[in-house]
Amino acid sequence: MKASHIPGIFALLAQVSSGHLFTRRRPSTLAQRLAKLPLANAPLAAKIEIRWNAQMVPYIFADSERDAATGLGMIHAHLRLSQITFLRQISQGRMAEFLGPAAINIDHTLRILDFGRSTPANLAALPASTLNWLEGFVAGINHVIDHVNQDKRRQPEELAILGVQAERWNVSDVLSLSRLSCADFTWKVWTNLLPLRERSDWSTIWQNLMQQNGGPPIPGHHRKTSGHTIDWLSDHFGKPGGSNSMAINPQLSDNGAAILAGDPHLPITLPNLWLMAGVHCPTMKVAGFMLPGMPAIMVGRSPDIAWGGTSMHATSSDLFDISDLPKTAIRQRQEHIKVRWGRDQKLTINECDWGPILSDAPMFGGKKSSPNSTKSKPRFAMRWVGHDPSDEISALLGAARANNFTEFRGALESFAVAGQNMLYADTSGNIGQVMAAHLPARPAKPAKDMILARSELRFWQTKITSAELPRSYNPAEGFVASANNRPSEESPYLISNFYSPDDRIRRLRQILGGDAPASALWNISQDVSSPTALPLRDAMLALVSNPNNDKLKPLLAWDGVYDIDSQGALFFELSLYHFAIALHGEDALAVFTANWDPRGLLRAELAKQPESKLRAAIDQAFSKAAADTAKYERWGNIHRLKLAHPLAALPLFGRRWRFADEPIAGANETIMKSAHGFAKGKHYVRMSSNARHLCDMSDIDANWFVLLGGQDGDPGSACFLDQWPLWQKGEMLQMPLRADTIRTLFSYSTKITPAHCSIAAKNLSAR
Repeated sequence: MKASHIPGIFALLAQVSSGHLFTRRRPSTLAQRLAKLPLANAPLAAKIEIRWNAQMVPYIFADSERDAATGLGMIHAHLRLSQITFLRQISQGRMAEFLGPAAINIDHTLRILDFGRSTPANLAALPASTLNWLEGFVAGINHVIDHVNQDKRRQPEELAILGVQAERWNVSDVLSLSRLSCADFTWKVWTNLLPLRERSDWSTIWQNLMQQNGGPPIPGHHRKTSGHTIDWLSDHFGKPGGSNSMAINPQLSDNGAAILAGDPHLPITLPNLWLMAGVHCPTMKVAGFMLPGMPAIMVGRSPDIAWGGTSMHATSSDLFDISDLPKTAIRQRQEHIKVRWGRDQKLTINECDWGPILSDAPMFGGKKSSPNSTKSKPRFAMRWVGHDPSDEISALLGAARANNFTEFRGALESFAVAGQNMLYADTSGNIGQVMAAHLPARPAKPAKDMILARSELRFWQTKITSAELPRSYNPAEGFVASANNRPSEESPYLISNFYSPDDRIRRLRQILGGDAPASALWNISQDVSSPTALPLRDAMLALVSNPNNDKLKPLLAWDGVYDIDSQGALFFELSLYHFAIALHGEDALAVFTANWDPRGLLRAELAKQPESKLRAAIDQAFSKAAADTAKYERWGNIHRLKLAHPLAALPLFGRRWRFADEPIAGANETIMKSAHGFAKGKHYVRMSSNARHLCDMSDIDANWFVLLGGQDGDPGSACFLDQWPLWQKGEMLQMPLRADTIRTLFSYSTKITPAHCSIAAKNLSAR
């Protein structure tokens, strides 16, 4: 921290303190929240109606796509104004305007990443229909912002506490935000691996990771790298690290229709990183999940098709070693960072033909080497597919308008980042899977290192799209499933260095290939069984000195199920932690947690370490795990879900932003993912199934969705956390498509008329 930043940091603390003291949380009912939606002088061509259910989920009825998009913009701003405001600031590297000197390093890194780099080209290439849609969406956002800024009583709590106002949006803001939503998960992997790369045994570590399919880093509250700024950004505003999606054909269902289901895995935060909405206009009838500030359905249902998705974990970025690049090959651009409570900063951003020089970024380590480094730290540049023009919004709008698999595939051709496994089902009984991504045409072999030679840039001269990537249509087994796993069909091109382990996909295939897959789909997202854990348990038990030890009974009796009352799951997870420590010491945890599959690395240890060393380590691990199991008693006592707002990290005032602390079932690689680091004691899940959906193609009204949390971003709202009990019980909300059904189930009506006309919201629940 620079001395010149200290006054600004104290000013931020004073603002946050006074903001909390003088900003009262205002509890509000659904009717009160609906009454705050501005209705006068709306930027519409004709009247629209928004129907709401009791959980504040909206359907927009409009006579044109432009007016439908305007309604969506109003909804996003009304429900999530603070959230989308912060997301926009992040996407543009403007956090210091809100947070002062404390955010300068964040902004410096974000300016190097440059999410808006492709925005001018993307804007120029937009089809007229997409531009019209985006302009309507932005007009809706601005309509709400104008009213909020004119009346302090409408100001969201977070903005009031910080003493800032939301700014008006333009189409470029949406396009830059879309790139933040497409950020490459690999970047977070790099922040965990770069410190390890300075070790003398780095080459061995990297090869072991590649042999185990790599895998993103597991969240680890105890790791030395935890608390890193990019981790915080990733957790609260960033990218998915998991997800499940599956579809079965009519032969496997009990009603003769295809069924699609899934559960995105995202960081756990309030408000949720999804919101639910539906649109009814002459050219589009669709309902599903949207990302805040993004004007398209990511996961949803139209009359003819349904679609879901999972992260491909696509390697859409590469690092290139430019340590010996001549200075003449480096270009510079100037950036100006406005700093609240401090002196504005002028930054020089270095770039070259290999991309922006990421090693200059504070959040990627800057230029400093660690004190124990045995190597000089290289200078590296980053090439990212997201810096090149592409059109994900048109792709998603096209998917919502598609009537069949051919049209669905064609719409996704322009979808470049972040790569998605898109699963499909339709009313004719067809199912399929498409890899939606643009990737450099790299050969299908693991990289020799995470930082490549400059000559490897040649593979970026040609891009591959979904047409060249593996896909599936009506497979013989009758189902398609994805869990961030390696594709079953080989590709001649490198798709990812960091697939998830196969545990979840094996379990999905086990269930879907069983006797009752249709009924199983309704509950599959709550499955917490891990059959792949049992072989590792048995291999460890085979080496224990005294297998008849009574203290091992919980482990011996364990069935591989991670429910909250399980003693066996508790014993097993504690054993893995103590086994890793006993083998290599606590310093080795950074290696074991460098990927998402510590089990795979531990299995490798069982195969290569001397038996005498393994026996000693296992005896020690089991002894300590038995003592800890007696202390903690059950898995749910240490495996916890905390529902909290990002401001919960504040000292003193953070408690105001914490809403639940509950035991949770599952683990890193159960279908109901609840990701965690090594379990050595009480810990909190940082990523889980934060939304669920199911679409039964036998009926256009048979669509079900739920959020972990609630729809409304206002922490005083009755709809801020009201879906949490539904999520706990495995229940979902119906999202129909028939207009009559919507009007019946969504009984609150808000009618909004064009400029110079106004009509109040009307509760139609009695009709």
